[in-house]
Amino acid sequence: MNTTLFIFRLLSAVLLFALVGGMAYLIYRDARLSAALLAQQQENVGKLHVINSNDSDIAVGTTFPLQPLTSIGRASMNNITIHNAFASSEHALITRRGQLWQVEDLGSRNGTLLNGVKLEEQTAVSPGDVIAIGGTHFKFEM
Repeated sequence: MNTTLFIFRLLSAVLLFALVGGMAYLIYRDARLSAALLAQQQENVGKLHVINSNDSDIAVGTTFPLQPLTSIGRASMNNITIHNAFASSEHALITRRGQLWQVEDLGSRNGTLLNGVKLEEQTAVSPGDVIAIGGTHFKFEM
């Protein structure tokens, strides 16, 4: 009877350690996968760097990190607010689709320029491209 009880306790302890060890392994694996996913997402973070700021209160050299959906305009509800007479309240939108960043004009009165060319449709942007809204020029960076 004592031997049977000892074997039962020993098997219970082994099963308990196996359960705890399995849970610890799953937590460790999940943490590593989450860290890898976060690093991958941060790899492709875009930024807008102000290189010219005529008629605007944004200082040259200011950098704005981009969100997957970033709105630019005069209204305070935008992610990037430009106090500029040439900016519409909802002027432009920058979106991320997978690894690709795109910019589009939202029907503004004065238009949005990409490398000096007026945008007519949603257009992909690359590092080094310049987006102009009125007298404010942003350089797209990764």
